[in-house]
Amino acid sequence: MVSPMPKYRYKSVLDITVEDLHKMEAKAVALDIDNTICNDGKQNCITGLEDWLAKVQNAGIKVMILSNAMPRRPKNVAKKLGIPYICMARKPKSHKLIKAAQMMNVKIHELAMVGDQLFADVMAANDCGAIAIRVEPLEGETRFKKFYERRRAKETPVIKDFEKLHGFGYYD
Repeated sequence: MVSPMPKYRYKSVLDITVEDLHKMEAKAVALDIDNTICNDGKQNCITGLEDWLAKVQNAGIKVMILSNAMPRRPKNVAKKLGIPYICMARKPKSHKLIKAAQMMNVKIHELAMVGDQLFADVMAANDCGAIAIRVEPLEGETRFKKFYERRRAKETPVIKDFEKLHGFGYYD
């Protein structure tokens, strides 16, 4: 089984600095939507995301959305942000993450996958050799509440193991 252990962990996508991405040797970033850059089921991004995106892109790092959601929301969010997207990614399968690297013309080990779910985003990244970054989920998981409760309960021991080793942020 592919490991659900992330390589890096941050409280928010906004805490990931350009310097951190350079240390990780990331030339591109794939962002999950739900509970990562938007509250569950919503299309409005977290405050500060557009500024973060501008800093990252100004540093020459490509960014796109990679979501398991059906096309409408990823398309609308990506359009607002002016970035490409892939929807119905079926994470933890990694084939769409590989496609994202190809679309952004980077090697898979140069692509950082940023998401809130260990058993989807992180496992997809670990499966194909991308950089696995886990952010704390945004509050307000309203859809599929029971699914998320079970998923978060499974994530708890992995997060505790990570905290013993690293806490938050960038580590080598």
